Amino acid sequence: MENAVFISGAGQRVGFFLAKQFLELTEYPVIFSYRTHHTEVDELIALGAIGFQCDFSEDKALPNLVSQINHSVKSLRAVIHNASIWLDDKQAPALSESYQNLFKVHVDTPMYLNEALLPLLKRGAGLKEIISISDASVALANDKTLAYLASKAALQNLSKNFAKKYAPAIKVNDIAPGLIIFNEGDSDEYKERRLSQSAMAIEPGEEVVWQAVSYLINSPYTTGISLPLEGGRAIK
Repeated sequence: MENAVFISGAGQRVGFFLAKQFLELTEYPVIFSYRTHHTEVDELIALGAIGFQCDFSEDKALPNLVSQINHSVKSLRAVIHNASIWLDDKQAPALSESYQNLFKVHVDTPMYLNEALLPLLKRGAGLKEIISISDASVALANDKTLAYLASKAALQNLSKNFAKKYAPAIKVNDIAPGLIIFNEGDSDEYKERRLSQSAMAIEPGEEVVWQAVSYLINSPYTTGISLPLEGGRAIK
């Protein structure tokens, strides 16, 4: 494969949607990682994608993943850091394994992959892109998810600094989503509360993330930003 797009955590939800859009709407091949096997993984593979099962909390996971990617593609068009875990502070108390995993997934993994996949990104002509997906709540305050938001804030900072390091050859940007899609089983009360937090007051769906990704990978003049995708929550 040449000029492929790598997406981490594409086995479900937003990551799956992005991978499918690339496969159906663009000329770019797709490779992806997933932690847990879902039916969406089989669907992406049936469409021509290559998937690697990978748990970023395991010590040798990243070197093995990079080795598999190098054996599968000649060059990369984009790297999208979509893999994420959400834990509140009760689930991830300071110095616990869960706490450390937040930073492994949101900080250590993107930093390692940015450096390890750089040779593949440098091969071939045209625009090259790294995109991280953080969280709009980083700009707010929440005393129940300190560790999670600290790790996502670090991801935003990482993106900005890699943008400086890799310019002008590779653009590096971040997308900071708010509410995108509800989880199955969310109560009506919870949905109403979340919808009331933004000016647009809608559940937009994964399409808006795809629109943001499309803008970033096609813009030759945008790098080093964190693009809010939160329906006007900051002005509510």
